[in-house]
Amino acid sequence: MTKSVFSLLTIVLAAPVFSAEGDWYTVGGDFGHTKYSSLKQITTANVSHLAPAWSFDAGGGEVTPIVIDGVMYYPAGSKIVALEAHTGKVLWQTDMSNLIPATPEMLVNPARAAGLPAGRGAQASNNAFLRLGNSAKYGVSMWTDGGATPPRIVVATTGGYLIQLDAKTGALYKDFGQRGALDLRINAMEKFSSSDYTPGMLPTIYKNLAIIAPRTGEQGRYGTPGDARAFDLGTGKEVWRFHVVPHPGEPNFGTWGLDGWQDRRGPGSWVPMTVDFASGTIFMATGNATDQDYGAPRPGDNLYSSSLVAIDAATGKLRWYFQTTHHDIYDWDLNSPPVLADITANDGKKVAAVLQNTKQGYLFVLDRVTGKPILPIEERPVPPSDAPGEVTSPTEPVPLKPPPLGRVSLSRDEVANLSPESHKFCLDIYDKVLQAGEGTPYSMVPTLVFPSSTGGGTFAGATYDPNLNYIFVNDKEVGTIAMLTPQLSSNTFESLAKSKLPFVDRNGYPCSTPPWGELMAVNAATGDIVWRQPLGEYKELTARGIPKTGTENSGGSIATAGGLLFIAASQDKMFRAFESRTGKELWSADLPANGNATPSTFLGKDGKQYVAICTSRGVAAFRLP
Repeated sequence: MTKSVFSLLTIVLAAPVFSAEGDWYTVGGDFGHTKYSSLKQITTANVSHLAPAWSFDAGGGEVTPIVIDGVMYYPAGSKIVALEAHTGKVLWQTDMSNLIPATPEMLVNPARAAGLPAGRGAQASNNAFLRLGNSAKYGVSMWTDGGATPPRIVVATTGGYLIQLDAKTGALYKDFGQRGALDLRINAMEKFSSSDYTPGMLPTIYKNLAIIAPRTGEQGRYGTPGDARAFDLGTGKEVWRFHVVPHPGEPNFGTWGLDGWQDRRGPGSWVPMTVDFASGTIFMATGNATDQDYGAPRPGDNLYSSSLVAIDAATGKLRWYFQTTHHDIYDWDLNSPPVLADITANDGKKVAAVLQNTKQGYLFVLDRVTGKPILPIEERPVPPSDAPGEVTSPTEPVPLKPPPLGRVSLSRDEVANLSPESHKFCLDIYDKVLQAGEGTPYSMVPTLVFPSSTGGGTFAGATYDPNLNYIFVNDKEVGTIAMLTPQLSSNTFESLAKSKLPFVDRNGYPCSTPPWGELMAVNAATGDIVWRQPLGEYKELTARGIPKTGTENSGGSIATAGGLLFIAASQDKMFRAFESRTGKELWSADLPANGNATPSTFLGKDGKQYVAICTSRGVAAFRLP
């Protein structure tokens, strides 16, 4: 499960020069994605006075803007927008849809112009501009070498391109790539011209490198590989490539069956990588193997699918890996970024840790130098699959500390009883489907899977407060009814895939007893859960006298030195602040839409601390009067 490829040498490397205390310089706040800020103007004593400061209505979504030197860089649809962070005033906008004119050759033969097979390539839109795609899916990064190179905004577009913009003006750097766009699909999908290449994350910046991996499809045996690649931001050249499915001669080759590695689609990656500048290490959380629900044609553990992988940032060589799900047939890919935390152990010593939470509601706490567990983990037996030819892993890794953050199975006594009608409806379903407890795989008959593949941890990952030595996680407890049905894999081979429906009553409420979503704090030294609170509410249920249920949630929290934890994430269009030490809710504000993103906090040019959150409507910023 854990392999140390070589001793990890400590190399002192300078972090980027723009990492000032009042900045929010990555989607996770810092390069370790701790989502912690040392700002403390807003405190437990005055947060109740927090009020709207400004809003910017331009559309958006699940994205956290970065804020550097008083400027917020915000991807909104096809545009990158720079805002004055303390007023929301637009400083510049760059529209991706009309940024790079397509050459006549591209209009006639776009594939040949991009160096790709016929039928796929650098596409031009109807108005003869290169179709870069939108920018808003995951966010943007900034790069500067601290010398002659001025700060640049680095964007990986959904169309499969890497571009750089001047941070002061938004102007395109036309000397990068081909007329300003580096086509990431070249040398990635030549064999599969009908496949897609969409970056699964914003670029991770290490020195002069932009490191990125694709979000590949989850069905189909053959397709674009999910390899991580590093590109020189000066020259555009590929510097290294890490094969997420090991090739012959590489460490851990041979876990996909006979020739199962060859031309394998994915595993992709859905979340940003995390960088440790002190050791020169990139941490990558990978997606599941394809076909995602049926593994008979890919016997073995299927490395490095559903794994946390530590990679040498300069060379792309493997340092260690930890597979959170062996032979994944559960859709348990890692959907949250790793978090680097220097936790305080029980003996008072500092330990360099990496935190990884999962869809199952597990939180793994590992040594980030070796990949070995800091808090105990066991290999636990799981139920077998009844799918033809399927050979499941006999065990899966489960943390003993912290315990599962939510329920990992659902008993009959835990079927919701919101009303007699709702209770009967849910029980009728429960009694007709298969349930096999923790680790239930998808089956050839209708099966209750709990939590579902959208349950457990969320896309934002954990938050770490070094003052309290607490890890904060939001979790959701919802189930699904699913069964395996025949399909074609890559239009060639017979396979199986899940068909599923949410386990909800006629009104759409989950059929599991509340809470359906929670926010909690974990003591990093002991792994004990310190406090937990329902996150979100259905006001119509509260009005009926039902205690706050929590809701499904998608988004993360941030912690501050003011003793506060800010989070939206819930499905009730609310933004909340909790006391970090106790979990007591201290403040809330209405939002125009659900805040399915992680907030940010920063120091404006006016010297005031702001807290901002993105919704599908745009950005909303708050400050003290």
